[in-house]
Parts: sequence; C-alpha cells; structure tokens
Amino acid sequence: MRGGPPLRHHESVPTVDVEIRPATLSDFEAMVDLDQASAEHHAAIDPAAWEVPDRAGSADFLRRRQAEDPSRQTLLATVDGRVVGMVEIAIVLTGVAGGALQRIRSADLGIVVLPEWRGQGIGERLMEAAEAWARDHGAERMILDLSAANDGARRFYERLGYEVYGLQMRRSLGGDKGRVE
Repeated sequence: MRGGPPLRHHESVPTVDVEIRPATLSDFEAMVDLDQASAEHHAAIDPAAWEVPDRAGSADFLRRRQAEDPSRQTLLATVDGRVVGMVEIAIVLTGVAGGALQRIRSADLGIVVLPEWRGQGIGERLMEAAEAWARDHGAERMILDLSAANDGARRFYERLGYEVYGLQMRRSLGGDKGRVE
C-alpha cells in the first residue's frame, strides 16, 4: 500500500530503560552473540531451513554482509550498557525494472532481541528506530521475511501494523544434495 497511514505501534511502555544507538566496531562480539541467539531461535522453530553456525561462522557472516552492503545500518539496544538487541536495515529496491511488481524504495530489516529480554518493549523500540532511519533514507515501505512457523514474530509485527503480502513455499526433493557449504 503506497502512501498509506503511518505504522501503528502498540501503546506499551518499555519496562526497562533502553538506549538505541548505532553499532560500532567494539560491539562486534555482542553482535555475534545476537546472531547466534537468532540462529538458535530459528533452528528451534524451523529446523528444516535453519541451523546454528559456530561463532566463527556467525562472525564471518556478519563481516561478509557488511562488506557486501556498506550502506546497511545496524542499530543496537542496550540496557545498562549491555547489548540486548539488534536491528539491521538495508535500503533495497523491490521489483524488477520492466516487470509487473512495483519498484518501490524499501527498507529490508532483520531484528533480534536476546530471549531473556523479550517482552519488555525492546523490540518495539528497535522497530521504531529502524523505521525512523528508513524514512530518513528515503524508504517508502518496510519489508521483512519470517518463517511461517514463527508465530510470535508474526503477532509482534502485526501488532505494529505490518501485514502479510506474500508467501514463499518449499518442497523437499529428498536428500542433502542441494545443500551448499
């Protein structure tokens, strides 16, 4: 929906004092911890698609992703100086030139909050900051992907005004022959 209403946010107040700030190089190990927590969460709810890499794998993944898109922004949530959540945002252009799908400048995001800090308004604060960053960088729309099995995340996003606009389907053809290391 182009030019639609501003996103609705749940009227909750964080139960903890949260600071949202851009990540720095000194935050890298905490970012690896968050990536590991995200992988563990996703592997638990959808093991057919997700696995938990070792720390070195997570670190390499984060480095590669930043190198591939230096414009990507990473914002961290901290409580009393401890990093407890992260949102990564990248500006993308949806659709393909000449194709039927509208070409819209969008912000693609991924978010994680450490399990012991969920339910305290931290994710909401990260989403608000991500949306503000996206608006400031010319995005017209926020987009994200999530596993169909991730009911908690879907409820969270819907509460913030996000809507399902497409589905991706899969069917195993047997074995691990299609798997790439």
